[in-house]
Amino acid sequence: MADIPEPYKRLDREPKSLKALTEPKSLKPPSGIRVRKRRERTWGWLIGLLVIGLIVSVAGLAIIEDHKFYKSWHEEFTVLPKEAKPWGWRLSKGTILEINATVSGGNRDIRIYVVDDRTGQTVKDFGRLVSPISIRFEAPEKGNYTVYFDNTFSTLMPKGLKVTSTLYVTDINFWGFIMMISGVVMVVLAVIFIIIGNVPVLTLEDGEAVYEFKVWRNGKIKIWVNGVEVPEQVGKHAVFKIGPNDEHTLEIERKFSWTWTWQWIFRVDGREVGRLP
Repeated sequence: MADIPEPYKRLDREPKSLKALTEPKSLKPPSGIRVRKRRERTWGWLIGLLVIGLIVSVAGLAIIEDHKFYKSWHEEFTVLPKEAKPWGWRLSKGTILEINATVSGGNRDIRIYVVDDRTGQTVKDFGRLVSPISIRFEAPEKGNYTVYFDNTFSTLMPKGLKVTSTLYVTDINFWGFIMMISGVVMVVLAVIFIIIGNVPVLTLEDGEAVYEFKVWRNGKIKIWVNGVEVPEQVGKHAVFKIGPNDEHTLEIERKFSWTWTWQWIFRVDGREVGRLP
């Protein structure tokens, strides 16, 4: 080693090497250990996630629209022969009008149909119904509708009706909403990872063995040694011996990073050599 200049001999320690200061204190494996990081394609489970996400989102969408009870009305009236009694309603799109009725007189039958007041067209004709009657009409659009109790087919017999009408307004099904959102999230994640098309793999080589580490779907680290899968998976922390004579110590530890994600830190003989993902 070169002689220390006279002015520095009074120091308690030797001057620092600038070259040593620039060398990284981590991510430099011990002698004989090589570290590589690559990305590996994993299409199978991503396609499965995409299919499951589509099924869940479609199922959620199918049940997301629900109906809840709003109000009931009770009416009693008589429809004379050759006449039809109108009953007007202001309905929002998707609102369900349920009518339950009993008919007395004649053959105890009545014709019921619904007219859209805006167009004057019949939007639903239930035909001639025999008591007891139970029908449901779902408004296709927001607007005014008239329900007709038609006795024009009768020439002699009036019809007495006792009618209970109930409105069910549209509502959001909570579980349908959750299913739809969950399915959409799965689809988006699957598409993103399919576009990326691969997952990170950390590889350590010690001259005799090749160790591969992947973050598995259950969040744990899965390990292969020379292509053979190790039965044990790393959950939070583990320490193993590696090297031709087991002379090195490999430590795997899970930590929560500043990016609000879990990271797996790999250390060999106390020195950090890599991270996943």
